[in-house]
Amino acid sequence: MPPAPHAALARLLAWMFGLLLMLAAAPLPVRAQGLGPGGAARALSQYKVDSWQTEQGLPLNTVQALYQSHDGYLWVGTAGGLARFDGARFTGFDARQAPSMASEPVFGFMEDAQQNLWIGHSKGAAIYRKGSFQAMFGSEVTDGRRVWAFAQAADGVIWAATENGLVRWEQGPGKGATRLYQQADGLPTNRLRTLAFDRAGTLWIGTSGGGLVALAAGRFRTLGPEQGFPHLQVRHVIADPAGGIWAATAGGGLARVEEDGRIRVYTVADGLPTDQLTSLARDAQGALWIGSWGAGVSRMLEDGRFSTISSANGLAGDQIWSVQADREGSIWIGTWVGGLNRLRNRAFGVLGTPEGLSHDNVRAVLHGRQGVTWVSTSGGGLNRIEGQRISALRKADGLPTDEISSLLEDRDGALWIGSYTAGVARLQGGKIERFGPAQGLPSAEVRVLFQDRSGTLWAGTQSGLARFSGKGFEAVRDEGAPRGGVAAMLQDRQGTLWFGTTGDGLVRLRDGRFHTLSKADGLVSNWVMALYEDADAKLWIGTNGEGMNRLSDGRLTAIRPADGLWDGIALTILEDRAGYLWMSCNRGFFRVARAELNAFVEGRQAKVSSSGFGPGDALRSTTFAGGLQPAGAIDARGQLWLPSSNGLVIVDPARLPGAGQPPQTQLEGVLLDGVSRPLDAEVLLPPGSVPLTIRYAAMTLLNADRVRFRYQMEGITRDWVDAGRSREAAFPALPHGQYRFRVAASTDGVHWSEAAAPLLITVRPYVYQTGWFMALVLLGTLAALVALFRLRTHALRARHVEMERLVAQRTEELRQANEHLSRLSFVDALTGLANRRRFDEVLAEEWRRARRNRVPLALVIADIDGFKLYNDRLGHLEGDRCLTAVAAVFAHAVGRAGDLAARYGGEEFVVLVPGADAAAALQVAEGIRAACEALAIPHPAAPVGEVITLSLGVASCIPSEQASAESLFALADAALYCAKQEGRNRVSLGKT
Repeated sequence: MPPAPHAALARLLAWMFGLLLMLAAAPLPVRAQGLGPGGAARALSQYKVDSWQTEQGLPLNTVQALYQSHDGYLWVGTAGGLARFDGARFTGFDARQAPSMASEPVFGFMEDAQQNLWIGHSKGAAIYRKGSFQAMFGSEVTDGRRVWAFAQAADGVIWAATENGLVRWEQGPGKGATRLYQQADGLPTNRLRTLAFDRAGTLWIGTSGGGLVALAAGRFRTLGPEQGFPHLQVRHVIADPAGGIWAATAGGGLARVEEDGRIRVYTVADGLPTDQLTSLARDAQGALWIGSWGAGVSRMLEDGRFSTISSANGLAGDQIWSVQADREGSIWIGTWVGGLNRLRNRAFGVLGTPEGLSHDNVRAVLHGRQGVTWVSTSGGGLNRIEGQRISALRKADGLPTDEISSLLEDRDGALWIGSYTAGVARLQGGKIERFGPAQGLPSAEVRVLFQDRSGTLWAGTQSGLARFSGKGFEAVRDEGAPRGGVAAMLQDRQGTLWFGTTGDGLVRLRDGRFHTLSKADGLVSNWVMALYEDADAKLWIGTNGEGMNRLSDGRLTAIRPADGLWDGIALTILEDRAGYLWMSCNRGFFRVARAELNAFVEGRQAKVSSSGFGPGDALRSTTFAGGLQPAGAIDARGQLWLPSSNGLVIVDPARLPGAGQPPQTQLEGVLLDGVSRPLDAEVLLPPGSVPLTIRYAAMTLLNADRVRFRYQMEGITRDWVDAGRSREAAFPALPHGQYRFRVAASTDGVHWSEAAAPLLITVRPYVYQTGWFMALVLLGTLAALVALFRLRTHALRARHVEMERLVAQRTEELRQANEHLSRLSFVDALTGLANRRRFDEVLAEEWRRARRNRVPLALVIADIDGFKLYNDRLGHLEGDRCLTAVAAVFAHAVGRAGDLAARYGGEEFVVLVPGADAAAALQVAEGIRAACEALAIPHPAAPVGEVITLSLGVASCIPSEQASAESLFALADAALYCAKQEGRNRVSLGKT
């Protein structure tokens, strides 16, 4: 039965009301600003702010004037003097180099047609020409007052704005012709501030208190409030290429004076942050940059729109002294007390909250099939980008949470949205469906959504894998299926499904069966973050820190940072049109040619070369998203979109920083023994070891951090020397001779730019190193050789006689020396007595003699009582002294020619007494004992008495065939033992 008409109408009205509520709740779309790099309309948020202060070499943090000279240097005028900047270091100038202005405040610059740099300072003017400074005009012209600005007319005449009037200087004989214009000549005031010629040749003069003055056809014409000019204080004027001039005033805003005399004024009402303006500059795109006093820097586009950047956006100060646009697209800003600032185009486009995203913490990006780009954020919900418009979908609009992780567009056009805290949502036809643990998900944290070729939808969560059944999800509990976190999914050309896990390795699903590959199988890490299959069906596997793998024909090969990877983390893997693989990580992102990776893993290349982009490339953040999918995408133009913790980074592989033409290389100067010298065509060094340092630079301010140098000193180094970032080469000492120093710079390591001409270096020789000196030496040598030859025969005869005498003398000396050595080999070094070796030889010899002659042979063995206790108590030094003293007693006791006293070992001594019977031997022994006791050497731990004493054993026999010398020694040793047993400090006779 059809519904009643009023019921259908009610349902229709309810549906329309709900739609209106949804549209009311949805945020209005925001225009995305500056999605691509470059362009005059690029949002100021796309610029990176760099800062330099005194800690980085700036003379003073008050920067009053800026100028880029023809060679690329940035000249910086501060309240504390002049500096030159090459993008990496500041070069100052001392009183010896710039005697008239070394530490004077600098207010203005200009480079004339001859490329001389004019410098206005607090006491006058100077020019810098070919490395040296020269004072100009003279104090009688400027009255010792500051010079603010210069301008050069088409006829070459130089004009200067000073606080003493307008100076005209024309090149002529000597120092040139100078004329001074003051109030008497028609100027409204002598206090002038700024100058500029317009395209018609009129000289415009900004004054301090007198308004704007035009000088044409020799006549001054003043513009002030009566003529429609907004203010009498004019801080800066610049010419407009289209005709007329722009003037910044100190209270009246910005004024444009047309060629026909009309004046247009721009103030706070037109978008300026303040009417207190200080400085102007025009960039290559035609935008006008305006410095203010208290509100930072503003940019005025050709359509009249203003935008401003201030300390709230990163400037070091809001009181601006000077603004300068360089030739590489950067804007240089001199502040009152915040030093030198630079606004530079980021090397890569960035899309974040300043450009319209709902949140900066971007997690995933997906380019849909209908030209829509979807961006997930952690905290800001889901963003939709179409063309230049951004809109956001949040929890208030029906999403289960604002903490969005992964994204997937299925084959039916539905958008699947994974979250960190609330499972999955499906957006289709304006309707949002939610799926959480109650609908079968293993976990509410969903990191990966993937649809395979069969149409099955997979969800990778922190607690395993799930399939979509059509109405809900079913957890996959098959044997071998992932149970932990899943970070990546891919289906290869053969239909195999691959799952990257956060700790369990790489899981494969083939023919309905799961199988896991881990470090044991060759993975560099079990924490797999990214998967990519290339056109050759090779699978590339990115990990969380150890490098990456290639899987080809079932074989895993590894590439690690030690093999040339810029980083070991690969949070995503994308391939550009040139065949480079791009990986993001936690310190930026990098690329490496896939051909190089293949060559390396196949053994055809020793190492890969990768290029990294990180902190030096003006990224808002170097931490990129990972552990989910898709953590990066490539759009239809080939640009890479990389989610980071501070916005979405957009990379054009065809326009990389530092790529293409290398910067010009410039030789700056030399230091001889630490003293700076001007750079001439040839460097002459004095003789000797004079340390030489050569300084050089690359003429790029924008890519100074990326510049690498190499040099070659022809005559010293055969090949190029890699100098890295160093901007000087030091040579402690060069041998005398001539050399050629060459230097080259590169920003990509591939393309190099060499200095225009090598530096010639000559090291003068000492007099004795010159050719004529060597010739004189040779002639003198020849004359000496002739004289020597004549003396040679006579000398040889005399030498023959002398040699015979010397041979005889040396032979006798050798015999004596041998005898001395022989004696030394038989003497104990400490006591001077015979040593044990000598005693053994003499004992054997005397034994044989006594046996032949049938005469007695006596032996006395002595031991110092308690010597170990003595030595332990008093130390080895005292012990050695005691041994020496006791040895003297033994030496004194042997008076006969055949007697021998020897140190047998340690504290033992022996005396050999040939021809002595037992009674005679006892008498000798008793004399030794008594003499030793009489020494009265104190013994703090003596076993007998309180002094050093001896125990002695005596033996005597008539040697026979049946006995041996050893038996005599044994008999004396036994007697010694008895003497010790009987109380020590006594003599005992051995009995046969």
